[in-house]
Order: sequence, then structure tokens, then C-alpha cells
Amino acid sequence: MKRKRLFTSLLTAVMLIAAGTASADNGKERISAICAECHKNESQTIRGTLVPGSQKNDSFQVQAGKDIWSVRYDKNSKLNKVATVKDLPDEKAVKVRFRTEDNGQVYAEELSYKSNYGFKNPDDVISVSEVVELLKKDPKVANYVIFDSRGYDNFIEGHLPGAVLMPHYQFQAFKDRMPADKNTLIVAYCRGAS
Repeated sequence: MKRKRLFTSLLTAVMLIAAGTASADNGKERISAICAECHKNESQTIRGTLVPGSQKNDSFQVQAGKDIWSVRYDKNSKLNKVATVKDLPDEKAVKVRFRTEDNGQVYAEELSYKSNYGFKNPDDVISVSEVVELLKKDPKVANYVIFDSRGYDNFIEGHLPGAVLMPHYQFQAFKDRMPADKNTLIVAYCRGAS
């Protein structure tokens, strides 16, 4: 009888430990679709974008797919290329290596972000004056499309005339907006280099 109780107690303890470990993500997505195009889904890692306005001195939120993660950090968290998460702009692509505290709180052990893409070919960059001239023309006649690659909130606040919303971090969801004609000039803009 004592063995049975001991076995039951051990089994219960193992189940509680396993449940505590499993509850770290509660089945939440840990990687956004656009991140998954290039990166693997890693254990104890979240890859997604910063939720606009969530950057505080000790916490932030990351959207990974349809799920939002609340993450705490402190002076012991390794922040790559930034002093505080508050310095990062909204919707910045981030990678968070985390652990789950006993209370279920997700804690960032390390945070890094993806810099804006550099252009390999200077011919791929269009000047502001060229865009101004382009905007004077009918897009169908001049065969061009302008994509606003910022987020929805930025787009609603204001965008170039005729621009089409195409958030860089949700390309898969919006790729049907790409022109069918492969000869169409595509101009994309964001908030600028960082």
C-alpha cells in the first residue's frame, strides 16, 4: 500500500512538473509565418513583432502569428544592440529567448531584433524626387504600384496617394496584392532606415 501511495505521489509530482513546463506556451504560437520562412521554430524562443505601444521599462509584448506574448525583462536580460526595449520602434521583428518563471510569467533571457534590410544594388533604391514624379502619373498608365510596408495603424494615420497596404511582417497574408504583371514597377516604403 505504501508503494502504491509513493508511486501515485511520484506520478502526481511528475505530472505537475510536466504541466508547469507545458503551460509556458499553452499551445500559443511562438513564431510568425514570415519568420518561419527563414527560421526554425525553436524551443523557448519567440519570433514575431513588437506589439505597438507595448514597450515599457520592464516589459513588452510580441505578436507571433495570432498569439500575443507578454514578456518581462530586467538588467539581467541580454538585450542585443539596444539599451532598453523602449528604444525599439513598434512592429520591429524580434527574437526572444525566454524562460518561464514559477508564476507562469515569461521572462526574456535574451532579445535581439532584425535590422532593416540593406540594399545590395543602389539601382534598387528610388529617390524621393523620383517618387514625386511618379505620383504625378496614373499608376495604370505608368505601370507602377506603391506599397506601404508599415503596419495598419501607420497606414491609417497617413500614406502616399494610391499606396497599397502591404505590411512587411505579414507578407504571406497580403501577397495576393502583388501585381500580376511582372513588368510592373514596385515601390515600397516604410518608416525609414534604422
